[in-house]
Amino acid sequence: MDKRRIMMILLLVVGVSLFIWIQFFEMPSKVKIGEEKLQQDPTTHNFEKVVSYDNAYMGDASNINNLFNALPLNEYKGTIELDPDKYALIVNYDSSIDNMEEQVKQSVIYNATAAFTLIENLQTVDMQFENQSYIVTRDYVEKWFGTTLFDFKDPDVFKEKVQNHLQEDIDLWLRAYTEGV
Repeated sequence: MDKRRIMMILLLVVGVSLFIWIQFFEMPSKVKIGEEKLQQDPTTHNFEKVVSYDNAYMGDASNINNLFNALPLNEYKGTIELDPDKYALIVNYDSSIDNMEEQVKQSVIYNATAAFTLIENLQTVDMQFENQSYIVTRDYVEKWFGTTLFDFKDPDVFKEKVQNHLQEDIDLWLRAYTEGV
């Protein structure tokens, strides 16, 4: 074979190898990183990914822990504590909210609503950050929406009722969740 054919074959092998590497290794890892970033923001989180944590009882600590590992702010989540006598959950976060106050408020609303929607007998969620705590009750959340949260298990309903409104008056919404205003 002449040098020209050898060079063409060599270039073809390198080109095909590079294409395969980019298509099957480089791009999927970039897509996964982008998807994980979207899951951190309550306005872009995919609720459908957490519906599998639906449970009638709050006593399954691993289920609740996995639920909060899949919700926004999971990168800051520390330990959880269950109080089965009060049907309460405490989620400790390893972060202060100083530099991300708006996202934290949105996440408190999103995560509490998701927890009450998916864990049927859960009554209170206390989300504790280094410098702030938010105690949300099922009664206040249901009062805010004027209904039980059973229908919210449908991802389309959850998006319509909760996620689509997270850009609105978040402070009023948060006060209603934490104070029943």
